[in-house]
Amino acid sequence: MIAVQVGAPEATAAAWPTDDAMVQAIVDRYAHAVLVGPGLGQTEASRALLDRVLRVWTGPVVVDADALTLFAGRVDALREALAGRPAILTPHASECARLLGLTTDAVLGDRFTVPFELAKASGAVVLLKGVPTIIASPDGSGLISAAGTPVLAAAGSGDLLGGIVATLLAQTTDAFRSAACAAWVHGRAAELANAGRPVRGVTLDDVGRSLADVWRFHAAGPITPVLGELPAVGDPGPGAIITESRA
Repeated sequence: MIAVQVGAPEATAAAWPTDDAMVQAIVDRYAHAVLVGPGLGQTEASRALLDRVLRVWTGPVVVDADALTLFAGRVDALREALAGRPAILTPHASECARLLGLTTDAVLGDRFTVPFELAKASGAVVLLKGVPTIIASPDGSGLISAAGTPVLAAAGSGDLLGGIVATLLAQTTDAFRSAACAAWVHGRAAELANAGRPVRGVTLDDVGRSLADVWRFHAAGPITPVLGELPAVGDPGPGAIITESRA
């Protein structure tokens, strides 16, 4: 926590909770949605913390990174923990494979089908990262985002995406639209950061700084006094979500 506060003094941080009361105090004070997974680890203590957070916090949730791995081969347990709340899973191909007991090659070879299987099994919206990004809903609705550049292959890119997803979910509580918006915004920010420059030398900080330009490009009216007006998923602009289907 100290390292986070030194590196990003503007970021809100609190000690990791060691009991239910600490989790409750954090969510009561701060939370409209919870992102769990990045930096969590895969120890027994990590598993206990994950179980505690999902038990105490019953609102919208984004499950990412180590939290997905801790549920490897236990999709039924994940579904039970999510309990029908607005929820988004953000796996890359290997994390998706571990959840379903498949190989990574099997996911990559059938990436337009597998995320729908995971969405149905888990009861959560699945944002399968990659090229292209697939957004799958438990009801069979699907969206595909072709936005992005190889800049997003850098380590930490998924953490940035997770933050965008959680921010939108906190504002809307609409898991499917939040995941779709986040996938495109993340990709479009990379395109803006990469414009006219080689991939080498473009950092995730550059991508993060480009987020404001993505929102500015889509501002169609006055910005609300909360965080900002969201672009309509149905009018995404160039390089955006390109199709919708029913699986």
